Amino acid sequence: MYIDIHSHLIFDVDDGSKSLEQSIKYLKEIKKINLNKVICTPHMYYGRREKILKIVENFKILREEARKLGIELYLGNEILYNEKTLELLQNKKLTTLNKSDYLLIEFKRSESMDIDSLIDSLEEFIEAGYKVVLAHPELYINYRSISYMKKIKEIGVMLQMDATSILRSKTNSKVYKFAKSLLKEKLVDIVASDSHCTKERNFSSLKDAYKKIYKKDKNYANIIFYENPLKIIEKN
Repeated sequence: MYIDIHSHLIFDVDDGSKSLEQSIKYLKEIKKINLNKVICTPHMYYGRREKILKIVENFKILREEARKLGIELYLGNEILYNEKTLELLQNKKLTTLNKSDYLLIEFKRSESMDIDSLIDSLEEFIEAGYKVVLAHPELYINYRSISYMKKIKEIGVMLQMDATSILRSKTNSKVYKFAKSLLKEKLVDIVASDSHCTKERNFSSLKDAYKKIYKKDKNYANIIFYENPLKIIEKN
């Protein structure tokens, strides 16, 4: 059983689905793997009004299509960090996950600020009352360190791994190796698809990753694929 809190399913708003038809195609994939709760998290950076309006409009259209298949969609953003992110959040120009206190925050893959500065950046959201989910930490080339991840988690940040990162055929060796280390240390709080509605990055990867982790540790798999995501859906 799984819930997906990170996906690019809304059409024509970012580098995910390009059309309503493409989104519907992947809704059928979602139905096929018995996934029935998905948070749509289009990329956001500046919180431009025209993009906000387009996301909301296209989300409403897609949500109706999803409900025909028994799938419930929720809205959020994958927020690329910058120095104005907190201000934009407080001004309602960026969206939390399902109108909860949870934020999905990402950094540039090549981000190079020192680890203490990165932690300070995350901590400002926690001090403002948000619960931070750090998107795909295994993809940041300058922070692939278990000690770094432990320091990040010590301040209360949750770590969200991409499903493809633990599938050897869908990622590179460095990402795969670090993903395995994160799971071994049980530092991962959530696994999500980060589907971009493509052959390489899709929802079936979530099912494949779940099966792989479930074989090794049933309890941990249920926590990171279902129980922790459910807390966000239910706003706990």
